[in-house]
Amino acid sequence: MEGPYVRVTTEVPFEQRQQAPIAFLDRDGVVNIGRPGYVNTATEVVLLPGAATSIGALKQQGYLVCIVTNQSPLSRGLWGPTQLEEIHRSLQSKLLREDPNAHIDAFITCPHRFEDQCSCRKPSPNMLHLGHHLLRADARFSSDELHNAGKQYGVVDWWGDKPQPFHGLDAMVGDRRSDMGAGWGYGARLFRVSRDVGLVQVEQRVLDENDQGDSFQP
Repeated sequence: MEGPYVRVTTEVPFEQRQQAPIAFLDRDGVVNIGRPGYVNTATEVVLLPGAATSIGALKQQGYLVCIVTNQSPLSRGLWGPTQLEEIHRSLQSKLLREDPNAHIDAFITCPHRFEDQCSCRKPSPNMLHLGHHLLRADARFSSDELHNAGKQYGVVDWWGDKPQPFHGLDAMVGDRRSDMGAGWGYGARLFRVSRDVGLVQVEQRVLDENDQGDSFQP
């Protein structure tokens, strides 16, 4: 289990994706309600109020939406990739049921524990870099390249300046410091939310082109 699990579901034509901003969203506490001991089954997926309409609003404004989530139950052996797929299919289905525009363009999941010292777990920005390449570059990665995806983007200089984003409106929305670190390392605008409120808390801020996001000190 070397690298992230990736599911690209975008329906946006490649020509539009090349210039579109990306909203990178953590999953639990941003889109759906987090649970003590993880969201373990599809039936445990409960959307946070307003999450679907907020994603729909982002999509209508031309954003690509990419879920980037740490899910260590995979490496802990609590459940496997099939269960992960069922959880994400349930999440997508429930979003679309509330708002037909709330389509997720990609799901990227780090399966590792902190102690595994992988290259994809947030606060590493490498899942965001991978999302950028998958959605904007129309890349076709082999399984080996996906498993080693985090290694191809270099090391973050946490003591230096925040990197320049690929698109000035790229945004990272999360409820944890690790989410903010990943967004900072990628160069995105940062928006931290309360885990019991989620995305709706910052929807209008993300859509405001003049809002440069929250400050963050690595």
